[in-house]
Amino acid sequence: MSLVFLSLVLAALWINLVGAGLAASAIVGDYVIARFAGLVAACLLGFFLEHFAGWGPHPPLLPLTTGLSLLLIWRRRATLRANWPHEALFGAGFLYCFAWRYTFPDIDFTGEKMPNLAMIGAYMRGTRLPAPDLWLPPFRLNFYYSFQHYGASLLGRLLDVGPGVSYHLAYCTLVGMIVVLTASTVSRFCARPLGRWIGTLSLLLGGSGAAVAAHVLLRSAFILDSVRFVGGSMVHGQLNALGRLAAAWMARPGVEPRDLPMEPMSYIVVNGDYHPPLIGYALLAFATTLIAAQASGAQGRARWVNNMLLAATLPVCLISNAWVFPLQCMLVAGWFLYRALGGDRDYLVPGLVGLAAAAALAYPYLIEFTQQAIASNAAISFTQAQDRTPALGWLLTFWPVVGIMLLSLLNRERRSLVLFLVVIWGIELAATELLYNHDVYGGVWSRFNTTMKWWSWVYAGIVLTLGAINLGSDSAVCRLGTLAMLVPTLWFAADLEIQFTRSEKPSVGRLDGSGWIKDPVIQDMISELGSRPDGVALQSGLTMANTEAPAVSLFAGKQSFIGWPWHETTWRGSFMEIRERLAQDDAFYEGKIPEPLSWLLHNNVRYVLWLPRDNLDGNKRFRPIFERIHSRYYWHHLYGDDDTFQIGFWERIDDSRAR
Repeated sequence: MSLVFLSLVLAALWINLVGAGLAASAIVGDYVIARFAGLVAACLLGFFLEHFAGWGPHPPLLPLTTGLSLLLIWRRRATLRANWPHEALFGAGFLYCFAWRYTFPDIDFTGEKMPNLAMIGAYMRGTRLPAPDLWLPPFRLNFYYSFQHYGASLLGRLLDVGPGVSYHLAYCTLVGMIVVLTASTVSRFCARPLGRWIGTLSLLLGGSGAAVAAHVLLRSAFILDSVRFVGGSMVHGQLNALGRLAAAWMARPGVEPRDLPMEPMSYIVVNGDYHPPLIGYALLAFATTLIAAQASGAQGRARWVNNMLLAATLPVCLISNAWVFPLQCMLVAGWFLYRALGGDRDYLVPGLVGLAAAAALAYPYLIEFTQQAIASNAAISFTQAQDRTPALGWLLTFWPVVGIMLLSLLNRERRSLVLFLVVIWGIELAATELLYNHDVYGGVWSRFNTTMKWWSWVYAGIVLTLGAINLGSDSAVCRLGTLAMLVPTLWFAADLEIQFTRSEKPSVGRLDGSGWIKDPVIQDMISELGSRPDGVALQSGLTMANTEAPAVSLFAGKQSFIGWPWHETTWRGSFMEIRERLAQDDAFYEGKIPEPLSWLLHNNVRYVLWLPRDNLDGNKRFRPIFERIHSRYYWHHLYGDDDTFQIGFWERIDDSRAR
C-alpha cells in the first residue's frame, strides 16, 4: 500500500469518525462521550440492518458520509476547536498503535490473529447476517461475540481496503478511543496534571504488579515473563535467589503450578491480536467515564443520557466481549444500586430505555448467539482448591491495586463514592478468584482464559477510578501513596521499548498481514487465487492446533473446507462435522478417498491447493490425484517440474469445458 493512498485512507477515516462524534454530540452533549457513542451507534445500527439485508462488500456510502461529516465539521468547527486536546489524545493513541501495527503487521498463526482475520473477512462479504463461517462453510458465524470484527469490516468496506488493512486500522481506532476515554475518566476524578499523566500512562504503558515482580525475581526478564509470571510461569530457569525463595513459598505439595496469566491493557494495545479484550477495555473506560461524569455533577438532559448510555453498554458488551459481561453487569448494576440507596431514582427510565434500545439493535444477532454459543460454553463454576492462586502469587500480581484500595479508605473526599468503588471492586476481585468460566481447558490451564481476561479488566477498573480519585486527593498520604503504587509499574514501558526496538522487523508496511509468508511462489499463489471467483478451498497440513495451513486461502479471500479444527471445536462444541472434515481432508491428500472427484463435487470444493508440504514424499501422491480429478479440475501450475515437485492448485470447471 502506497503512503499516498494510506494517507488518504487515514484522512477519510478521521473525517468520518469526527463526523459521527459531532452528530452524536447533538444529543449527548459531552464531546468525549459522544465521540465513542457515535462510533458504536453507527456500527450497531449497521449490525442490526444487515441482519435483514446485506449491503454488499463495497457499499457506496463513503462519499455521502464524508460529505456530511465535512459539513458537520465546518458548521461545528467551534466545538471541534474547543475539544482539540481530545482529538490530539485520540491521534496520539492511534499513531502509537499504528507505529506498532505498521512495524509488526504480520497476521500469522500465533495467538488468535488468523481467526480474527477470518471473522473480519467473513463480514466483509456484505452478505445478510449472520456472515458465512469462512472456516466451516456453509455454516454461519453465529457462535462468537464478534461485534468488534463487524466494526472492522464496516470500516474496511466503506474505505474500500482489504481485510488485513481493516484489521490494523480498526485496531488503531479502538486504541485511540481507549486512550481518550482513559484520560477522560482520570481527568474527571483528578485535577492535578502529574496525577493525570501517571494514572493514564500506568494503564497505557505500565504493567501489573507481576511485571515489576518479574524484574525483581528473575535474572533476565522478557516481555512475556512480565505478562505471564504467576503460576506455571514460575517454573523458570531464570529465577534468582529471591525468585527461588518466592517459588518455594508458592509451591503446594502434590499440586502442579497453575498457569494464571494476566495481560494488562498496555500489552493488549500493542500485541497485534485484534481480540475482544480491546473493546472490553473500551467499554470499561466508557462506563467509568459515564460514572465519573455523573459523580462530577452532570445535570438535566446530560444526566438522563449518561444513565441511558451506561445501561446500553451491557448488550453491547455481550455481543463484543462476553467474557467480561458478568463484570460489566456488576459494575453498572452496582452503580445504579448505589444511586438508588442514595435516594436517586432518575436512572430507572433512561436506564431501561438504553438497555432496551441496545438490546433491540443487538437482538437479531443475540437470538442465534445465545443459542449457539452461550448455551454450550458458558459454565461459571466455583474455583477448586487446587486451582486457587497461591497467596503470594496473587499479591505479586495485585499489590498496586490492593495498595490503592487500602489508601482509598483513608480518603475523606468523595467519601460515599470511594466506599462504593472499594466495595464493588472488592466484590469483582473476589469473584475473579472464587469463580471461573469452565471452558474447554482443564488441568493446569483450567483458569487460563478466565484470569487472562478477568484480572486485567478489574485491575484497569481500579486504577481508572480509585487510583484517579486518590491521585487527585488533597491528602498527601493518598496521593503520594498511590504514586508509589503506580510509578514502579511503568517499568513495563521499558519492556515495551525493548520489544519494539530489538525485535526483528521483516514485514514493515505489509498491512495486508501476509508479510510473514516469505516464499514468493506462495505469495504468487495468493495473488492468483485472490483474483478468481469465490469458492471453497481445500488444503493439507491441518491438525488440532494453530497452524499456518489455512493461510493461503485466508489471504486470498477464499473459504476453507476446514480452518483450524481446534478453534472450530472451541467455538461450536463437540460438533462431529469438524473431526469428520479433518479426517476426510487427511484422507484426500493421502490418496485414501475412494472416489475423490465425487467427494470434491459433493462438498462443493472449488480449489484444491498443492503446496510444498505436499511434496515431502517425492511427490508420489500428485499424479494419482491428478488422474482421478482432472476431468473436472483444471491444474494451474505455478512452480516445479512434472515429476518430483509441484506447486499450484486445481480449479473446478463448471461450464462446457468440463471433460
